[in-house]
Amino acid sequence: MDFVKRLEKIMGKLRGPGGCPWDRRQTHKSLKPYLLEESHEVLEAIDSGDAEHLREELGDLLLQVVFHSQLAKEKRKFNLQQVAKTIGDKLLRRHPHVFGKSSRKINDINRKWEELKRAEKPNRKSALDGLPHSLPALLRAQRMQEKITHNTRPMSGVANRELQQAWKDLQRGLKGNKSAKEKAAGEFLLRFAQFSQAEGIHAEMSLKKASSDYEKKFRRSEKNT
Repeated sequence: MDFVKRLEKIMGKLRGPGGCPWDRRQTHKSLKPYLLEESHEVLEAIDSGDAEHLREELGDLLLQVVFHSQLAKEKRKFNLQQVAKTIGDKLLRRHPHVFGKSSRKINDINRKWEELKRAEKPNRKSALDGLPHSLPALLRAQRMQEKITHNTRPMSGVANRELQQAWKDLQRGLKGNKSAKEKAAGEFLLRFAQFSQAEGIHAEMSLKKASSDYEKKFRRSEKNT
């Protein structure tokens, strides 16, 4: 059985006459919070290492794709099959080193990837066009650095010196007013994202893990008091 097609039919039934009142009144915009929530739940399932939990959460995330595709289908804009075709075509096009005869060297692959992306979006005036503003700030700062450097890492020594300078500026900024403190803190975090990119560290995931570890320690301390 093609369970994806089965899911698509179920979604159509839920949205159709006599379907679920809640599903029938949803829109692309009203579903945004659920898409964000399900994405974060997938991340937590990955961190848990529980395969069954991950399978369930991926299903919930897939539902969001099916739901949005159904909404578009009803307006005769696109459907789930076209969504799948679009990403399939993109994967074939962007991996000439696998499906063609392009160089398999990592630097050549990264450069070719960026060239293909720019060719697909000729109207984009900046390398930063298309970078979602809704991303968490630290993640967006690092993705911005990636795009600026075209996925090549900046010089580690340079990034380290700039981070150290930002730390000194932060110390001075803390002596000023709130605006000065916020500016210095923001600059430090931006330089930290740049440093993370230089060192091959995922800044957002690093912060997430540190926060999780801190939460566990705090919860243990609560139990011991």
